This record gives sequence, C-alpha cells and structure tokens, in this order.
Amino acid sequence: MRALLLYCTGTFHTRYLALKIKERLLQAGYETVQCFEVNQDSPEIPLESYDLVGIGYPIYAFNSPRTLNKYLKKLTFPKKTTYFIYKQSGESMHWNNCSSRVIKKLLKKQGCSPLIEEHFLFPYNIHFRFEDSFVKQLLDYDKKLLDLLIHEITEHVPHQINASLLDRICSYIFTIQRIGGPINGPLYKVDQKKCDSCHLCVKLCPNHNIEVKNDNTLTFHSHCEMCMRCSFLCPKDAISIGFLNGWKVNHPYPLDKIDKDNTIKGDYIKGGEKGFYSCYHMTIEEVNERHQKLMSAKGENV
Repeated sequence: MRALLLYCTGTFHTRYLALKIKERLLQAGYETVQCFEVNQDSPEIPLESYDLVGIGYPIYAFNSPRTLNKYLKKLTFPKKTTYFIYKQSGESMHWNNCSSRVIKKLLKKQGCSPLIEEHFLFPYNIHFRFEDSFVKQLLDYDKKLLDLLIHEITEHVPHQINASLLDRICSYIFTIQRIGGPINGPLYKVDQKKCDSCHLCVKLCPNHNIEVKNDNTLTFHSHCEMCMRCSFLCPKDAISIGFLNGWKVNHPYPLDKIDKDNTIKGDYIKGGEKGFYSCYHMTIEEVNERHQKLMSAKGENV
C-alpha cells in the first residue's frame, strides 16, 4: 500500500501533523508514505501509483487556503481515488465544518469523494498566544483523533463532518478574507532596530512576497496569503503585520517539548467555559467519547 500526504502549511503545524500521520501509517503497514508540501512553486505530482491520498491544510477564515485550491485544480485524480482530509485550526467553531467545500467540489468533478474528514486542533499563530497547559490539552486531543483517523483509514470506516446551512453560508461569506492579504500584506513593516538581516522571512515566505532592497531593507508586496509565517517565526520579533499587529503572535510553540513535559497539566479546558472557549469543551468531549468506544472495542484500557 502506498499513500501520498499532500499538504499546505503556514507556520508548519500542518507539516507537523502530516509527519505524525506518516509515522502512524507506516506503523499500520503501509509500504510507502510520501509527504508533499504544496506552495505556489509545487510541480504537478502524478497520483496513479497511490492507493490513498491525504489532503491537509490550515483553515483560513473557515476556508481552505487559496494556494492549495489552485494546486488541486491542476491535478488529475484517477476516478474513485480514496482520499481523506486532515485539516487543523486554532478553534473548533462549527463554522469550520464547511471549510473543505471547495476541495470536495473540485474532486467530485473528477469522480472522487472523501472517505474521511477530521479536524485537528493546534495553537493559534495569530490573535493571542495559548498557554502551555492549553497546548498540552490540544496535543492530547490530537493524539486521540489520530488514533481514530488511522483506524478509519485501515478499516475503511467512513467519517464525515456535517455542515449546516449556516456553516455553509458563513464559510462562503468569509471568503472575502482573501482580499485581506493583497490589502494588508503591503502594510507589513520591519523594525530595523530589531532586525539582524538574517532574511529568514524572505527564505521562508511561500508566496515570495518579501523583497530585499539594495539598501538591505525589506519590502512586502501584495501577493500575501497572511499565513503569518514571517512574523510568527522571526527570531527578533521585528515584523509588524499592518492592521492586524494587535493580534500578532511571535515565536513557534515547542510542540514536542510541551508534549513530553509531564509537569505540564493538560487540563486548561475543564467544562463550563463561556464565550470563545465554550466551543472546545464539546469538541474535546466528543473525541474523548469516540476514542473511548474505539479502545473498548479493541479491548484496550483508555
């Protein structure tokens, strides 16, 4: 069995997830699992030799990234290709339920339908920084969801995320966010007092949106997708992000370190939360119940 994990990534959380899925599929007996990162320079990849295709992405304003959608339009999927969707975001709001609508529509035209769709949770790279205990809880959630995903793949158990009419309407309305990059992208600025001219942002920008001028200053252009990779990963916290600078988050989360640190209690969401955090409790409990049923069916202790 051969699997291909296509994915688009902003600040590399989807890459992290793809590598975890690869590891588990190899453990489950797949002979080959190839990870293929999609950006605007990605060549078309032939799909005929794969038994399974996974499509992964970070959710941007309740939608899939435009870069990924454009790339999938170029590909030819063999009819009845078995594929699954693994998406991730920083919150479990139900408006995310319809984020794959463009992907599903594109592949339906080629005679394919998704076997599985699962929504993983990772800490925000914008808005505000998550506490380590919250990150730990999300990583525990993701481990359980990964168990479920691998079971669904290996046993060919369909699982879909249901989207209401309201979810569909909201997802469609928020596609307007895509004009945010061209408008806000040129407003990004670099604090020259902080910048050490490492040009990491230039090297990492997936859309080649950052230009080094002759005087070694940086200019940001209008083909930005607001993935936040430049500001999030800047080692000197030197980049401001225009209108959204009040929401800027800097410095990557040490996911593996937090995951392995047994002194960190993953109990940030306890139930009864209100406002923004209320969506997490229901989602976490739902996956806990699904995971407990799976482990019980296998005769394993939870």
